[in-house]
Amino acid sequence: MSLPPSDHLLRTLAAVAPSSRVLDLGCGRGRHTAPLASLGFDLYACTSESTDAAATRAAVEAELGKEKAEQRVSMARSAALGYPDDFFDWVVAYGAYDEAANMAMLVDMLSETYRVLKPGGWVFVAMRERAIGADATPEALTRLFVQVQFA
Repeated sequence: MSLPPSDHLLRTLAAVAPSSRVLDLGCGRGRHTAPLASLGFDLYACTSESTDAAATRAAVEAELGKEKAEQRVSMARSAALGYPDDFFDWVVAYGAYDEAANMAMLVDMLSETYRVLKPGGWVFVAMRERAIGADATPEALTRLFVQVQFA
């Protein structure tokens, strides 16, 4: 059984202009991608698993059409995104950073997110507590975001 989309995420992005370009980073099987597509965003999604990419394409096809779904849902790792610099207004990283095996890998992922985010852009982050070990306190994560220039 798949989880429903996050109400908090959808309420947050409901106030964002539909013309915004949004990346669903680590989209999985499209839990958030399909609802975001229905809000009318210029939407892109990526995942590191081919079966998840296929499921996400199927989930957004009704909103985006088959051709656009094929173009907009791609295979990519969070630390190596194939998008231009300063491309997205918003990046949704709901569980995407949970893949980080250590803090150095998390820094690489955050740096790549920062690279594709437009100046003044926003990131919605949800991470499991202690996803990458005991040193992943809120304070340590805040320092990482500052290190990567988010703040």
